[in-house]
Amino acid sequence: MCAEVIVETSNNGQTVPTEADLKTYLKRWDKQYGTTYLVLDILQRVFYRTDATREAFVEMCSDIDVQKMTFDSYLYKTVVPANPLVQMKITAKTIGSLLRGNALAP
Repeated sequence: MCAEVIVETSNNGQTVPTEADLKTYLKRWDKQYGTTYLVLDILQRVFYRTDATREAFVEMCSDIDVQKMTFDSYLYKTVVPANPLVQMKITAKTIGSLLRGNALAP
């Protein structure tokens, strides 16, 4: 993506892209991947606080629907929404895992 911006802004190699030109890359990257990394950051902040919450997260990840959503999201490099009923199940499982993790924390 960065290389694409460099090619687009270099006028066929005639000019050196400016810092402002390269910020276009950052904006495109944020637009395409920002939400995905925000979700991953939130999951990490919530579930990686203690050993108990990490174990609860691992337990939650054993669910086939969670695995499918994770695989699809990794494959397509974006958060892939699930069927609404499956999403409700995953949300409930996430909350349950978080509650269990906090309940088991020392």
